[in-house]
Amino acid sequence: MRFAAAGDVLCIGCEPARLEFLGRSLAEAQALAAERGIALAIDEEGGERIVVGQDPPTTLEVLAAGAATLTTVPFEEVIAISLDDEHAPATCGIFREITGLRRHSVGMLPLFFSFEDVYLFKPVIPTSTKINLENIPEAEVPPNMLAMTNDSRKGTGMVGVRKSANLEFGPTSEPFSGTNIIGTVLEPEKLDGIGEGKVVFIREVKP
Repeated sequence: MRFAAAGDVLCIGCEPARLEFLGRSLAEAQALAAERGIALAIDEEGGERIVVGQDPPTTLEVLAAGAATLTTVPFEEVIAISLDDEHAPATCGIFREITGLRRHSVGMLPLFFSFEDVYLFKPVIPTSTKINLENIPEAEVPPNMLAMTNDSRKGTGMVGVRKSANLEFGPTSEPFSGTNIIGTVLEPEKLDGIGEGKVVFIREVKP
């Protein structure tokens, strides 16, 4: 590092290589485990499933134990989203942090309330988190937009999606001034039938 000059490119390796099953298909997780000599205990097999839980959670713990327990859900229960880093980089960063998408391929959101075509999620957000106004809508909000309520409103931190367009309120049912648009729900049909209080699993699809 002492000999590096401006413009030099450094390569950093990690040993042992990271071992994570979260966000992988069950078939991919089983192949990776076999490659690394890890025994797996799986909650359910059959059909196309995605790993949404891993115990122990870290690479070193899994390697030390030589085994891991995986929790899976059917692929059709994991909802694809895209995030708008270009217009809402700060709020997207907060969203990734609170859902787990910053570190993992699958994130989680607890469904707080749903009515008509609106779905509201209430993730746990540290009280020190500041959600400044960012990417505020100015006209009609298209359907299936993903948004977070900013600090101008009492419900700061609420995440929502509305399946229909609206000229007055954002996806979290707040006025436009309280709404930060952060992305799009790409598979809104998967929200149908999810009960309040349930955990919704999400995966980010890059543009």
